[in-house]
Amino acid sequence: MTPPRDPALDALRGLAILGMVLSGSLAFGDALPGWMFHAQQPPPLHRFEPTRAGISWVDLVFPFFLFSMGAAMPLAMRKLKGNLEALVAIGRRFALLLFFALFTQHMKPANLQSLAPWAALTLPLLAFGLLSLMLGPARPKIKAAAWCGSALLLALLPFQRGAGFELGRSDIILLVLADMALFGGLLYWFTRDRPLLRIALLPLLAAVLLGRQVSGSWNAALAGFTPAAWAYQFYYLKYLFILVPGMFAGEWLIGTARCEAAPRWPAAVALTLIVTNLSLLYAREPGWNLLASLALTGLLLWCASALDPLGQRCVQAGGYLLLLGLALEALEGGIRKDSSTFSYYAVGSGLAFFALLALRGLPAALTRWLAIHGRNPLLAYVAGALVVLPLLHLSGLHAPWSALNSGWLQGLAKGLLFTAAVSALTLAFTRRAWVWKA
Repeated sequence: MTPPRDPALDALRGLAILGMVLSGSLAFGDALPGWMFHAQQPPPLHRFEPTRAGISWVDLVFPFFLFSMGAAMPLAMRKLKGNLEALVAIGRRFALLLFFALFTQHMKPANLQSLAPWAALTLPLLAFGLLSLMLGPARPKIKAAAWCGSALLLALLPFQRGAGFELGRSDIILLVLADMALFGGLLYWFTRDRPLLRIALLPLLAAVLLGRQVSGSWNAALAGFTPAAWAYQFYYLKYLFILVPGMFAGEWLIGTARCEAAPRWPAAVALTLIVTNLSLLYAREPGWNLLASLALTGLLLWCASALDPLGQRCVQAGGYLLLLGLALEALEGGIRKDSSTFSYYAVGSGLAFFALLALRGLPAALTRWLAIHGRNPLLAYVAGALVVLPLLHLSGLHAPWSALNSGWLQGLAKGLLFTAAVSALTLAFTRRAWVWKA
């Protein structure tokens, strides 16, 4: 059975991408409240506070994207035949994302400041054009020329006033996605017919991750073995705890004859559940949050007959993972994104299931709008740094845009304007079927 493309899954990915862009472009300082930023980097100084517990909406952006990435794996790999074809496909995706992480990081204006101003602003635009040809639906000869151009661009960097190429300089989010494409892809492929084995491997990974904190243990030796630190870190595997639940969502979608919109009221309850957890966990009220989560999850389970089978599974899996995460919340000093805790993985995965349910109840026009961004996530992720920011400088608009730091309204407008520009660029490319694929 070939399932229809689920707009809610694309919308979840699009929501995560736009959330990443918005969270990185808001006014820093004291213009906005703390819940508008990572909980461990509160205003006004935004210094990292590793012992500060709690999560904000910004801390859910990455789990939602990882969850949607995991859900896409069964859909993308269902047509592969044989281990060799699967290994080639997984290796190719890993290599492309790894290069993408290295290339885009080197081409960001902030990392080209040692060059002449004109070069620091035009090279990102050139890089974006090359990536559009490399990853878009260009002809093979044009793709090959773009790859050669990008390699030449990186090779010439060492001669540009010390702004040289370094393997250790890469976009951390894209690097994590590359490792998840590799290890997550392998895990899914070899457990695609054995989902219980996939689940059973997670406690084993948890034990190794916990044991690596003990000096001299074999766990620590295994975690410390990194033959290529620029491409792989053992602790990145912790994000499999979010990726794997997404894999099950993708498998359930394959088994769905057709995607049905969820009734508005269950979607509203699911959204309320997400907002409640964000509010009370940020305010450090875990007890009240547990009671509210039990009541709202129970309401959804009681009325699950109003949902289709996929919606019912979202409620069941989301409810279990959320309650598991809340039970773990008291450990490791409370829920945190950095350094991430097991409570964070479970809560993030559970709320991703509820977000999928909530998005299926949105008006179709809004879901389609978000889904367009979700179908072109790589372009949307780098468009801000490689296109919007250089154009702001070249047009002379960067200074007035940067000045929007006084007051919450201006601080919010700063992020919304930047995100709107990224959205417009993404929509223009996607509606013309120019989708970047890794």
